[in-house]
Amino acid sequence: MSHNQSRTAFKATLCPSCANVIEAGSKFCGVCGSPAATIYGHHAAAAPFVKPIPTVPTFAPVAPGPVLSALHELQDEAGKIIVKLVRERLFLYLHCCLFLALSAIGLFLAVHCYVDYIGDEMTKLMMSCTPLMFINLTALCCLVPIKGTRREIVRLKERLNYVKFQIEYNHLL
Repeated sequence: MSHNQSRTAFKATLCPSCANVIEAGSKFCGVCGSPAATIYGHHAAAAPFVKPIPTVPTFAPVAPGPVLSALHELQDEAGKIIVKLVRERLFLYLHCCLFLALSAIGLFLAVHCYVDYIGDEMTKLMMSCTPLMFINLTALCCLVPIKGTRREIVRLKERLNYVKFQIEYNHLL
């Protein structure tokens, strides 16, 4: 077995600007991008090994840090949206309770009119239809705000998710 001893040996050297190990035969530092001084295939004199400090390369653009005032504004907006969401849910519960209460009152009055009225079956039916029809139609009018409130809750949830996304990824936008 024969070994070729004529190969050029590269010594591990450190970058003079950031103190990271420069790969053998490279012309630039892989971390900071500063040129590595090479003389006849050998790097310049080796610097003492120092723990490298993590830095951003000078050739890479650095994104500006998050603006704190914008972050506070987004957090304030998220708080306002949460308050609006709680208010809309309260309205939804109140509208649903109003619908159920009016329906129960209408049904109670219809049954009460049917049972307590003295007369034939047709007269009892006509007497019970009056509260059933008018009061329950009034109760059905509560369905419109319920549907609108549910839409508003969905819209507020979507807006809150967008604000949370902006807070999370503000530094990338």
